[in-house]
Amino acid sequence: MASRFGETGQPDLDRLLSILNTSGLQMKDQPLYQVIKQLIEAVRQFQSITNASITGSGNTVTGLENADFLTHADDSVLLPNSRQLIAGTNVSFDDTIVNQRVINATSSGSSNDYVVMSDGVIPIPAPVDDGFGNFIYIMYTP
Repeated sequence: MASRFGETGQPDLDRLLSILNTSGLQMKDQPLYQVIKQLIEAVRQFQSITNASITGSGNTVTGLENADFLTHADDSVLLPNSRQLIAGTNVSFDDTIVNQRVINATSSGSSNDYVVMSDGVIPIPAPVDDGFGNFIYIMYTP
């Protein structure tokens, strides 16, 4: 069985047009034949525009050579200004869901935090300082 796709991996529209022309549809239903033929021609035109935009000479992306891209792999050969996104310390990527990347980050330090000490007076506690305007902080563990 012959492939429906040409060498580029795209639909072989010449073959499809040939099948349409030999199907006898032009005699049976001229309006339907015209619609199908125009659809094939529109796809062919779109294919040529897309191919010209994406596959320039030397495997470069025509018109996008100077654009900046953040990529999942090192694509600097095709996209000279691209940067590969790499997980840093305490960061991991989860690519288990198709077309989605989840970024997970974990804390490297303790879970302690520091808060300003207050005098505890109700209803409005006042922050406590050292007499020189420097607040006193105490450790707080949630």
